[in-house]
Amino acid sequence: MKKKLVIIGSGPSGLVSAMTAVKSGISASDILVLERENELGGTLNQCIHTGFMKNLTGTELASNLIKAVKKLGIECRTESCVLSLTPEKILTVISPKQGYQKIQAEAVILAMGCREQSRGVLSIGGTRPAGVLSAGAAQKYINIDGYMPGKKTVVIGSTDIAFIIARRLAIEGGRVITVVEPKGAPLSDKKNIKEYLHPFNIPFELNHNVTKIYGKERIEAVDICQLDKKGKPIKKTKRKLECDSLVYSCGYTPDVDIAVGAGARIKRDTKGPYTKRNYETTISGVFVTGNAHYIHKNIDKILKESVAVAEAVAKFLQKPNQQKKEKKNEDNAHINSENQE
Repeated sequence: MKKKLVIIGSGPSGLVSAMTAVKSGISASDILVLERENELGGTLNQCIHTGFMKNLTGTELASNLIKAVKKLGIECRTESCVLSLTPEKILTVISPKQGYQKIQAEAVILAMGCREQSRGVLSIGGTRPAGVLSAGAAQKYINIDGYMPGKKTVVIGSTDIAFIIARRLAIEGGRVITVVEPKGAPLSDKKNIKEYLHPFNIPFELNHNVTKIYGKERIEAVDICQLDKKGKPIKKTKRKLECDSLVYSCGYTPDVDIAVGAGARIKRDTKGPYTKRNYETTISGVFVTGNAHYIHKNIDKILKESVAVAEAVAKFLQKPNQQKKEKKNEDNAHINSENQE
């Protein structure tokens, strides 16, 4: 199977890239969007809070983008996992419907988004029972699957998602014992503390961290300590809190497994692929956008970048035809000059 443009990922960056590609002159029939989950929209589907494009919820934004992409007639495949990508832009894909398939693309846009980091939790002593999970996983359990991850929860981190999940747990009838942040300042905007935590009387403690986890089958309690200026626990401040769940939010990192497998160079600071000004990676014809490129602060920047990437891809795909046209004009000019002689 051959396609001019294959987009990996159907989150906001992937869907906007697909729409812009059509507006930039690429035929909808030449575009293929691959999504490994069973629905389009990426993590927007589990974001029922507002704040996207001013006053939309994540699910509303996803719905609008999906409708626009389908209206254009762009082929989108769900439950399609990309196993590998070669420098020649050959994708190996598996899915329940198409089975094992090779797809040859002229250009590829990497729009896989990001994944949650867990390094902050890996350094905690104790056991690893059930009930220890990331904020993203907890959000999916509640908003999509309809399950409560716990009734008495301790949250580690002060990112936007940490505060959002703390409030969500409280709304659903759970008790958030405390939210702790190892650093001396919150990673999220301070106004979010008033919006997400204060209305539900959720404590927030800076310079504090979980130092030990208790439990065998299920988490039973954690130790929390205040940290000194060097980030080391102050033993005399240790206290044990009973809980049945621990939710952590330690930041995000671009999902670059496919890019690395294809041989793209990765930057040390952003953890995303090196790119040219046109968002092309070190592999010719392979572009990257959104949180797969670097972690963006807001959705507006992701959408703006995805438009620019799709426009760059359209120019890239026009180059071979443009070169052929220029060569043909040169040949015709040469023939005409010979005839005149």
